Amino acid sequence: MSASPVPPTRRLAPPALVLAADHRARGIVTVEHYGDYLAAARQALAHCDGVLASAQPLADLAASGALGHRLTYLSLNRTGLAGSVFELDDRLVASVARARAEGWTGVKVMVRIDHEDAAGASGLAMLGQVLEDAVAHGLEALVESVCWRAGAMVHDTGAVLLAAVIAHDMGAPLLKVPVPAEPPGSARAKAVTRVTRSVGVPVLFLGGPRPSSPSDWDKVTLETARDVMDGGGAGLAVGRAVLEHPDPSSMAEALAAVVHGR
Repeated sequence: MSASPVPPTRRLAPPALVLAADHRARGIVTVEHYGDYLAAARQALAHCDGVLASAQPLADLAASGALGHRLTYLSLNRTGLAGSVFELDDRLVASVARARAEGWTGVKVMVRIDHEDAAGASGLAMLGQVLEDAVAHGLEALVESVCWRAGAMVHDTGAVLLAAVIAHDMGAPLLKVPVPAEPPGSARAKAVTRVTRSVGVPVLFLGGPRPSSPSDWDKVTLETARDVMDGGGAGLAVGRAVLEHPDPSSMAEALAAVVHGR
């Protein structure tokens, strides 16, 4: 007889704000000085419910005492370097077993769905294996599922919904998807609702890169957060919009206030 699955030791309880700190391992180096990067993450974490990160930042944040009792997700697949010819070949660089051994509460895995990519099935097979391993080890799996087209993430509502449904029906217990590209306000909130109602698990929405105009930074980021929560999102998974902010602590605090209805 096979071993019984181990129930997850901890799960995300919506609403939640999760700091996303795994971009550098994919070649998106927007904060070059590592000390500055960790300092920004520590400042932001004071207002976050959890963090997802690649191996070294997660270990260093833990060593600094910044994690406390927050949820921790080890980012597993990072071979798909941004802008490379093998960007969609996003293989595992860490394992669920490692996450369990190091004491993290969960794992994060990304799957990009491109109908023009003949090798795309291997990414979905990898997702299925990670989901099985997470169940067996009693860890929560946070799945970032996105549609990809012409070398870029697709943000239209139908594509966001499709990616969410595919990962959900394979067994993802927690999703991370882009904010639908609809006009701010009720139209965007309704699109978020379409996505959240298409699945039966909590859905976190990406914060995305920082706005191009520094003067719009706080306004655009917070308006997006409000539309996500109005649409029934379980919260946000925000990285660069916080880590690159001149004051990561205040930006994270403001986002937490929106997410938690304060």
